[in-house]
Amino acid sequence: MRRAAWCRRTLAAVAALAAVATAARAQRGEPAVVTRAPIDTAAAVNFRVLVTPDTVYVGQQTTYELGVFLDASVRDRLRRMEAVAPEMRGMMAYDPPAPRDGFAMRTVGHRRYEPHVYERAIFPLSAGRFVIHPARLVYALPLSYSFFSREETYELRSDSVVVVALDPPLATRPPDWSGAVGTLRIAARLDSAATRVGDPVVLTVSVAGRGNVKLFPRPRLVVPNATVVPADERVVMAPDSLDIHGTKEFDWVVTPTQAGRLVIPGIRYPFFDPENARYDVASAPAMTVAVAPGTLASADTGVHRVPPLTLRSAYRGPLAPEPYSHGAFWLVLLLAPLPAAAVRLATRPRRPRRAPTAAARLRALARPGGAAPAARQVRRLFLDAAAARLRVPAAAIAEPRALRHAARRAGTSDATAAGAAALLEELDAASFASGAPRATAGGADLAVRADRAYRALEGESRALGVRRWTGPLALVIAGAGAVAAHAATANGDAARFARGVDAYHRGLFTIAVRDFAAVADHAPRAADAWANLGTAAWAASDTARAVVGWQRALRLEPLAGDVRSRLGLVGAGADVGLGAVPAIPPGLLALLGAALWVGAWLTLGWPRRRRHAPSPRRRRAAALAAGALALALVLGGIAAGVERRIADPDLVVIARDESLRVLPALAADRAATLRTGEIARVLERDGSWTRVRADGGREGWAESQRLEAIARD
Repeated sequence: MRRAAWCRRTLAAVAALAAVATAARAQRGEPAVVTRAPIDTAAAVNFRVLVTPDTVYVGQQTTYELGVFLDASVRDRLRRMEAVAPEMRGMMAYDPPAPRDGFAMRTVGHRRYEPHVYERAIFPLSAGRFVIHPARLVYALPLSYSFFSREETYELRSDSVVVVALDPPLATRPPDWSGAVGTLRIAARLDSAATRVGDPVVLTVSVAGRGNVKLFPRPRLVVPNATVVPADERVVMAPDSLDIHGTKEFDWVVTPTQAGRLVIPGIRYPFFDPENARYDVASAPAMTVAVAPGTLASADTGVHRVPPLTLRSAYRGPLAPEPYSHGAFWLVLLLAPLPAAAVRLATRPRRPRRAPTAAARLRALARPGGAAPAARQVRRLFLDAAAARLRVPAAAIAEPRALRHAARRAGTSDATAAGAAALLEELDAASFASGAPRATAGGADLAVRADRAYRALEGESRALGVRRWTGPLALVIAGAGAVAAHAATANGDAARFARGVDAYHRGLFTIAVRDFAAVADHAPRAADAWANLGTAAWAASDTARAVVGWQRALRLEPLAGDVRSRLGLVGAGADVGLGAVPAIPPGLLALLGAALWVGAWLTLGWPRRRRHAPSPRRRRAAALAAGALALALVLGGIAAGVERRIADPDLVVIARDESLRVLPALAADRAATLRTGEIARVLERDGSWTRVRADGGREGWAESQRLEAIARD
């Protein structure tokens, strides 16, 4: 009887628990992958993935659902099964505390499938289209129905899915919104309502609600008459819920600096509500603290002016580029190994001298005192000289009319062209008359007239005369214009530089910064302008710009001691750390190495001029040349390393105090803090965010607008 009653009570309890589970499942609803995923009835195992919803705002939750559907034929035989979800780049994922189960069987046609679902809450961290790669399912089935049967492993891959993340609307965005997304509320509390000057109190602000709890940004807090230092952060997630919500607490250490009544203003916390697609504000009321007098030392209120740093008063203009930036430098180095070949060519038998031109031979015939030439010889030389001058074949101007036409086309006057044609006609008559090859009478006069006619053609034609001088004249004009423009620009930069020096000496540091910056922007290699820009910015309390100016000046002049010493004022020393600049001018090393290189090759090529065996002196010279070549290569390597360090394009200066983030999102957790003027190296860029690494291994994401490059040029 007692056993029967116990059984009834047990059955009633089990039924009640089942009813509660059914009600909870009905309230939560079946996952979309269970009801919407397509099923292939030809497969005993189906593996499907869905994301619901597939379009959300940045910071809004969407759910990644991975479903495995098992047919009755494999459900009882399945020995092991493992589903591996892919990595989700650009998103933050929350795994559920416990997987959901007990889903209704899915019937498709005449087949029934048992669903198994894995769910994960994901939050996009930036706007864009994100592709989640396929998931992987591995399961094993026995080869027979025997318990001891071997098993066979199968692997399936799901489809990829896409999530589209939208930025919250910009038009209605509050100016003090810091990236919070969700349905939120805040509260604030103090650990004490009374304190003394110098004794801190802890202010705690709690942000609670639905959303990406771990990445809720810290509220903004400004308390007059007190110093405020951010302290700990704590996150408490709601248990057993796939709908991510919870509380994030932020602490501040507030230290009063004056006795009396300290008022902590009300705290505004703007957030974007993705469900209603609008911005809202959560508020916490103001609080007061009674502050009794304390022993905190008062600040020195007297005016203590530190004398400003000295400037460079003379403007030297832009520094000359390093020699290795010119193509001629590398051309000389490439040609340097050729002296031996040149010596060998020089010692070969000389080639016969080139035959004189037709014009020269015609001029020789026209000289007095020589033998009278034949008319045919004069005709042939005249035609050859005219053809070379007019740039036409001699056969093309063998007729007087053709010669006249070619001369006119070359730019000669009609009289000169007609005279040449008439002379050719006379030469034709003299050359082809009876007995002309033997006749020499009148040959000297014909030679003189032919030379005179050729000189007239040469002086008036433009075939060579104009082309000979047009190019050099254009180069001269262009060079003169460039020199004049450079002089005018240099004078303008020098005048503005002088105005900046005058403004600095009169205490107008902001104006001096503007003048020096204008000169430096116009002449990026003006080391004086960069050095003075850093000094003026330091006097104007602009630490980041001071570091940029001094760093760029030092990278232009690595031996500048004034700039090197001043970088130590901001803790960005030029001897250690990422901002270190070797005190070695790479241009000087390159020139020394190039001189050794060229001299060594000239030395190696010189002994080859003699054919007998080399003497001990020559062997010593060859050994010294080989050593010089090795030293030149070493110097070149050092110069390349120094240049790479000096011209590093990935170094940046922190423009103002920046808390690095673990992810490229404004609401991400803080990783480390970089101070104004610190130097960091860029590792990666993602939109408006940049991942940097500073000295001490501090690494994280920073807003790109708070970084300024210090590349030399």
